[in-house]
Amino acid sequence: MKKFEYKCVFILGLGERTTRILNEYGQSGWELVATSWVWHYFKREIN
Repeated sequence: MKKFEYKCVFILGLGERTTRILNEYGQSGWELVATSWVWHYFKREIN
């Protein structure tokens, strides 16, 4: 069974700043699962 860790991040900004931050999380192995206003929810598999 796969196991995941989760992270909730407050990202306040528009356009390029938000894109840069999301790309940094993606490069670190985090997958964006959901957003709610400025809250971004990520998960990644635990090896």
